[in-house]
Amino acid sequence: SRCSLLGYSPKTIKVDGLRLPNVLLRTNMQPEIGDEGYDAGAAILNNFFKQEIRQYLTPEIHPLGRAIIECCLNDGSISDYRKLIPIKW
Repeated sequence: SRCSLLGYSPKTIKVDGLRLPNVLLRTNMQPEIGDEGYDAGAAILNNFFKQEIRQYLTPEIHPLGRAIIECCLNDGSISDYRKLIPIKW
């Protein structure tokens, strides 16, 4: 997706045999939102996460948890997150 905190956007989803239109899966494709609206919402989400997760940076946090939080605080890309949490496809 355009926002690394949200991970990947699926190309298609099927619910009860019905394929959902891409415009529902990628809200920036909706004319009322567009890329500008999506990016503004993503900035709000990023700022909220950065504000809230700092409290979890304690000495006893697991090293992976610390790395994930630091990735978020440093505006990590999806590939940065993938390096921390490998996914087998």
